[in-house]
Amino acid sequence: MEEILSHIQEVLGVPEFLINQCTFLPDYIKEALITSVKFIPWLYFLYYGIELLERYFLKHIGLLVKLIKRFGAFFGVFISIVPECGYSVIASTFYTRRMISRGTLLAFLIACSDDALPLLFLDINKAFVIIPVIVIKIIVGIAVSFIVDLMFIFDKRITENINAINTDLNEPACCHHRIVSTEENPPYWWMHPLTHTFNMFMFTFLSLAFFNCVIKGFGSVENLSSFLMIDSPWQIVGVAVFGLIPNCAVSVLIALAYVKGIISFPAFLAGLVTTAGLGLAALYKRSQDNTDNTILTFLLLASGIITGLFIFYNMRLVEYIQGFFG
Repeated sequence: MEEILSHIQEVLGVPEFLINQCTFLPDYIKEALITSVKFIPWLYFLYYGIELLERYFLKHIGLLVKLIKRFGAFFGVFISIVPECGYSVIASTFYTRRMISRGTLLAFLIACSDDALPLLFLDINKAFVIIPVIVIKIIVGIAVSFIVDLMFIFDKRITENINAINTDLNEPACCHHRIVSTEENPPYWWMHPLTHTFNMFMFTFLSLAFFNCVIKGFGSVENLSSFLMIDSPWQIVGVAVFGLIPNCAVSVLIALAYVKGIISFPAFLAGLVTTAGLGLAALYKRSQDNTDNTILTFLLLASGIITGLFIFYNMRLVEYIQGFFG
């Protein structure tokens, strides 16, 4: 077993050796490239597993509808923890078809972290916050769902036209693939994870190179984090607003900024609460009710800011959660 692990380490060390031979590259580019390349195999296996899970539910979309309608926000927060924005897109589609309530949709969006969580493993010391992040987002998602559904009267008109849902979900989504699984397109089972992995590699590399360059310009991480008000509640507000941008690269930037020590944990958490991948984009695209869309966006932003500020003034809660889960 040790011999096998040794061979694996040797193979994984080849890219680093080759990159270090490129003397024309600045050190901060080399560091970003080496870190990003090492992460590729793990990302592919992760996204392949997620693809199989997503395909299963979409092949049995009737089961997905029953689970969402029966368990609502509880099912939403747990399935949306999966590091992929597909479920937030599905939830937005269901909401525009009046199949779920406003609160259930917010539970999906709040729990979604897009691609941020796997990137915490770039720094094993930061990876330990994954459990507190997941626990807090689940609690916040469920709490906000019940509060919002008590505040607003949900339109009881229900549409369960699966063909209509399939039509919506057949539009290009993340990485320009079609969400609905079809027997005629088996290559998507391995092609989309491959495309997603490549995109994540590029996002990670470019983001790391950017941060390394900026850090070098400021002289140190401490100088940059101080400039970005890491000890101020205003950073929480700024990151929460930034998280609303409907783009997969946003979660990458927020995660890497935290890994690099540029933003605080409360700001990181606030950004992850408001980050919903392409969920908001799908909502605005398919819903013509701009007032309702604005209300949902405001509630999502308020949830992120309030969560971040609460943790900012109660950091011991994070330590308690970490200790509880060992």
